Amino acid sequence: QNELSEGGFVIADESLAPLATGKFLNTAAIGVASKVLGLDLDLVCKALSEQFGKKDEAVAKENEDVLKKAYQWSASQKVSVKKLSEPKKNSRRLMMNGNDCIALGALAAGVKFCAFYPMTPSTTISLNLIKWADSAEIVVEQAEDEISAINMAIGASFAGATSMVATSGGGFALMAEAVSLAGMTETPVVIVVGQRPGPATGLPTRTEQAELEFILHAGHGEFPRAVFAPGSVEECFEVAYRAFHLAEKYQGPVFILTDQFLADSFRAVEPFKLEKYPPVIAGCRNKTIEEPYHRHAFTESGISPRLIPGLSKHLVITDSDEHYEDGHITEDLDIRKRMVEKRLKKLEGLKTEALKPDFFGDKNPSVLFVSWGSTKGACEEAAALLSKKGMKAASLHFSQVWPLMGNQFLDILAKAKKVISVESNATGQFARLIRRETGFEIKNNVNRYDGLPITPEYILKGVS
Repeated sequence: QNELSEGGFVIADESLAPLATGKFLNTAAIGVASKVLGLDLDLVCKALSEQFGKKDEAVAKENEDVLKKAYQWSASQKVSVKKLSEPKKNSRRLMMNGNDCIALGALAAGVKFCAFYPMTPSTTISLNLIKWADSAEIVVEQAEDEISAINMAIGASFAGATSMVATSGGGFALMAEAVSLAGMTETPVVIVVGQRPGPATGLPTRTEQAELEFILHAGHGEFPRAVFAPGSVEECFEVAYRAFHLAEKYQGPVFILTDQFLADSFRAVEPFKLEKYPPVIAGCRNKTIEEPYHRHAFTESGISPRLIPGLSKHLVITDSDEHYEDGHITEDLDIRKRMVEKRLKKLEGLKTEALKPDFFGDKNPSVLFVSWGSTKGACEEAAALLSKKGMKAASLHFSQVWPLMGNQFLDILAKAKKVISVESNATGQFARLIRRETGFEIKNNVNRYDGLPITPEYILKGVS
C-alpha cells in the first residue's frame, strides 16, 4: 500500500468474492478495472468476445455476465478516480511485442532465410516469420541444433539469400565457431540473441542483460561486427531493418541483443510506413567486373565486390582458411597480414554509421542515467520522476553498443555531476566497455540480476 501512487487504491481479492469464483475471478477484476478507468462497457465486452467467443460460446456468455456484474458493482462503490482522457485521434495501431517487431523489421529488410533451434525467449521471432513464409517467399528452417542453424544461414547467405538466425545465450554458445566462419569468408548474417539469466539453463523464463561481453568477443580471431540493443518495441523494428543492411554492406555478422522482458512486452505502435524501407539487395550486381574475379580483393574500404554464385559468368570462391584475393587457401604470411588488415578496415566504416545514443531530460543534469537495451523506458521515467521533484535529471540510452564512438557522448557524460549506469547484470558490463573504449569511468551503478525487469522505482531506490 505504501508503494501506491497518489490517488491509487487496492482492490483485494476478497472484494471480488461475491462477484465470481474460480476461473472467472480474472474477468471480475477486468470488469471492476474497466469501470474504474472509465472504459466503455460495450468495448470491453467486444474484446472479451474476441478472446473467448471462438473457443466456446457458453464460456463466452458466462464471462460476459461476470464482466457486467462486476462493472455494475464497481459503479456502486465510492471511489474517486481520474478518468482516462479520450484518444486524440482515432487511428489504427499495431499491438506488438519486441519479437514481433524484430520479425517485421527482418521482413521489411527482405529476409529470405531464417534458421533456428527453439529456445526461449527468441523462438517467436522465427514463428512470426513462419506465418509469413508463403506470402513473403521466405524459407524458415527448424534445424536439428544451433550449430546447424547458423551454418545453414551462412550457406544460404553465400548463395544470395538475405539470412538470419534467432537464438538465446545457451544456443549462441554453440554458434560461436560459425561466427568466425562468417568473419573469415566475409558473409553477411544477422544474429538475434534473446538474453535470459544464466549460466547454463539459469532462469529460462526471466530476463537479464549479461551477454554483452560474450557477444562482443564471440568467435576466435579478429574481425569486425556491429551490435545493436533496441530499447523499445519500435526500435526492435528499426534496428532489425538496419542490421540486415549493415551486414550486407560490410559483409559480416551483425548482432541484435534483446532480452526476455523486451521480447515479450506488448505495446500499441503506429504502423510502419514500409515505403521508407527498401529491402536489401544481396550481392553486387556490377556486370562490368573483369576476369579474373577476386572475391576477397584488397580495397581501400576493405569491402570487396560480393558476387553471388551462378548469377554471373564469374567463379565465386572463398575458404575458411586464410586465402588469397581469389579465395584460394594460402599460408603466405604477408598475404595473411594484409587480409587481417583488410577485414578490420570495415570496422572504420561501421564506426561512421554508428547510431548516436538517445538523450532525454535536462541538458545540464545533476543525475544522468546511462542505459542500453530494454532499460531505456525505466531510466527515462526515473529521470522524469526526479525532475518532478525539482532535480535536474536525464538519461542517455544506447541502442547500438558496438562500435562505440566516444565523440557522440563523452561531452554529455562529462557535464553530468553524477553518472549512474543502469544494467540488468551483476558486473556492469556496459559501464566497463565505456571505460575500456573511452577512459571514462562510471563510478555509480544500479544493477539488477534476480531475473526481474528493472523499474523506475528500483532505479530510484538505488540512487537514494
